[in-house]
Amino acid sequence: MPVLRARNVLKRKLFVAPIAMLTLFAGQALAAVPAALNRVPKNAMLVIATDNFEKTAGRIKSYAEKLRAEDTSDFDDFVEELTGTKGFKKDGSLALVVMAPAEDAEKKEAKKEGDEDADNDGPRHRDHDNPMERAVVLAQTTDYKELVTELGGDPAEKVSKVEGLGEMPMFVRDIGDGWVIFGPVEETVAGFQPGEKMLKQHEEALGVVGNRAAQASDILMVANWEAIAPIFGKQIDRAVADAKKGGRRSNPMFGPIPPETIAQFIGPIEEVARAYNRDAQTCVAGIGLGDDGLSVDLGAQFKPKSQIAGFFQSTGKADNTLNSLPATPFLFAVSADTSNPGTRQMIHNAADITEKMLTTAKDEAKRQQANPDKPASKQAETMLKMFESQTAGVRNLAKSIDKIDGVDFIWGYSPAMLAGAGLFSGGIYQGRGSDPEALKAIFVDQIKATQNMDGPMKMEASFTPNAAEVGGVKLDAWTLKPKMDPNDPAASQMAMVNMFIFGATGQMSGNIATTKNAAIVTYSPNTQVMQMALDAAAGKGTIAGDKGVATAVKGLPEGSWARGLIGTKSLFDLAQMAMSFTGMPIQLKVPADVPPMAVGMTGDGGGMHIRFHAPMQVISTVGDVLEQFRDAQKHEVDDTPDEKPRF
Repeated sequence: MPVLRARNVLKRKLFVAPIAMLTLFAGQALAAVPAALNRVPKNAMLVIATDNFEKTAGRIKSYAEKLRAEDTSDFDDFVEELTGTKGFKKDGSLALVVMAPAEDAEKKEAKKEGDEDADNDGPRHRDHDNPMERAVVLAQTTDYKELVTELGGDPAEKVSKVEGLGEMPMFVRDIGDGWVIFGPVEETVAGFQPGEKMLKQHEEALGVVGNRAAQASDILMVANWEAIAPIFGKQIDRAVADAKKGGRRSNPMFGPIPPETIAQFIGPIEEVARAYNRDAQTCVAGIGLGDDGLSVDLGAQFKPKSQIAGFFQSTGKADNTLNSLPATPFLFAVSADTSNPGTRQMIHNAADITEKMLTTAKDEAKRQQANPDKPASKQAETMLKMFESQTAGVRNLAKSIDKIDGVDFIWGYSPAMLAGAGLFSGGIYQGRGSDPEALKAIFVDQIKATQNMDGPMKMEASFTPNAAEVGGVKLDAWTLKPKMDPNDPAASQMAMVNMFIFGATGQMSGNIATTKNAAIVTYSPNTQVMQMALDAAAGKGTIAGDKGVATAVKGLPEGSWARGLIGTKSLFDLAQMAMSFTGMPIQLKVPADVPPMAVGMTGDGGGMHIRFHAPMQVISTVGDVLEQFRDAQKHEVDDTPDEKPRF
C-alpha cells in the first residue's frame, strides 16, 4: 500500500511541485545557481528551480510552523510520499522549464481549430497558448528504471506514459546522466532538447544581479528575455493599436481625440517599453529563508554595453545615509542616493517624457477649446491642470537633480496621528546637496503646484519666511489647506477622511530649515520635531545604533542606491488603533523590540536589483498575531448568546 500511495501522489503532483514551492516561502541561502540549469537549454523561456528538493521542502515546513499555518497535511503527505518514492533523488535539484512557442505555432493552431471532426479521444493536441503545455519538469533520479516502474510505466519505452492529473496522462523520458523529464504533453516531452554543460552559460546570462539573487535564494525564477522579447513586442504593438482605436471614440473628459494625438501622447512611453524589450537580457526572482529571515529578490540584467545597462554601472551610498535618519518610532523610512550619473540621467529622462506628454496634452486642450462644445472644453482644461500638477514633481526635480546628492524621508509614528494630529504629522523630509536653497525651492514649488489641481477638493498653499526659530536656525512655515466645493456631491465624502489625513486643524503644515548641505522639511509645526531632524543631520540621535535596524539591513546587498525600512511594531500599533475605531477590540501582543523590515535597491554590473528582507523575529511575530486573531474570533463566536426562536 505505501508504494501504491507514493506512486499515486507522484503521478498527480510532481509536475506542479515547482510552482507550489514558489508560492510557499522557503529558504536557507544557497551557494550557487541550481544544478538543474546545467541541463536547461539556452532558448528556454522560463525556469523555476531549486537546488535541493528535500531541504527546500523541509524549510517550507519550518516556515509554515513559524507562521502558525493551520493545515499543512496535504503538503506534508506530498513531500513524505515523493521523497520515499524509489528512484527519485530526494536531495536532487528540480526545475520547471517552459519553452517559447514555436514560430509556426499560430499556423498549426489555426489548422487544428479548423478541424471540427477531430477525434476527441485521440492523442492530445498541443495548446501553444498555454505555457504549461510547453513545459516539462526536470528532476534527478537515482535509478530511472526503478522510478518509471514505481510510477506504473514501461521503462523500455523512449517516452513512457503514466497516469497523471485526473484523466490527463503524464509522460516520462530519460535524458541521461541521472536526469529525467516529466510533462503532460507527449509531443513536448519527446521533442525537448536538454542542454549539455549549460551552467556556465546560464551564469553569464544571469549576470551580476542574477547570480547575487541566486546566492540568497532557495527557489530561483529565471526569465530569458531573448525568448520573451518577440511576445512582449507583439503586446506593445497591440496596446498601441488599441490606444489609437480608443482615440476615435468620444472621450468623457476630452471628447474625440485624433489617433495621431494619441500616438504623440503615448509615444514616449512606447519608446521606453521598446527600449526595455531591446536591452533586457534576463529577469530574475528569488525566494530565500535562512536563519536570519525571509528574503525576496527581484532583478533585471541588461545586455552588456546596451543603453539601459549604462544606467546601472555603479554602487550607491544609501547604506550610510539611511543611518543618519532620526531615532524615532516610524511607519516607513527611506534614503536614496542621487549622486551617481545613472540615477540623474534616469530622472532627466523621466522629466523629458513628462514634458513631451504635457506638450501634447496642451496642444489637444487648445484644439478642444476651439470647439464650440464648451463643457468638453472645460473638461479638457481640468484634465490638463491635473496632469500638469501630477507631473510637476519630477519636472521640478530634474531642474536641480545635478545639485542633489540624495533625499531622505521618515514617516514618524505617534498615537497622536489618529487623535487629531493627522496621518502625516510625523513626517520629516530631507534633501542633501551643495545648494540647500535650490533644494528648498523644489519643495516650495511642489506645494504651490498642488493649487493647479481641480475637482471636488482644491488646495490652497501658503509660504511664510522666517516664521520661527529653533536652536539658532531660522525656520520658514508652509501650509496646505484643502477647500471643498459645496456643490460637488463627492466633496462631502472626501471631507469625512480629511481629519484623518490633515488633522483637527483641517490643513497640513510644517517648517522648512536649511543647513550647510541640506534642506529639511517637517510635516508638523512642532519645533521639537524640527530640532530632532536638525540633530540627526548633525550626527546626533540617529538610528545608526538601533539593533533592530541593524538586524533588518543585514540581509541587504551592499552599495545600495536606495534603502527603506518598514516599521513592523508601528504598523501593528496603527492597525490596533484602527481596529478599535471600527469596533474590533482585539488587544494584540507584539514585542516592543520586534525589528523593522528592510528593502534595498542596487544598480551595479549592468542590472537593477531589489531585495526585501524580513528578519526571523518579524516572521514569528506575524505568526503570533495571526494566532491571536484566530483565538479572538473563536472567543467571539463562543461568547455569542444563542438566539431564542421567534416562534
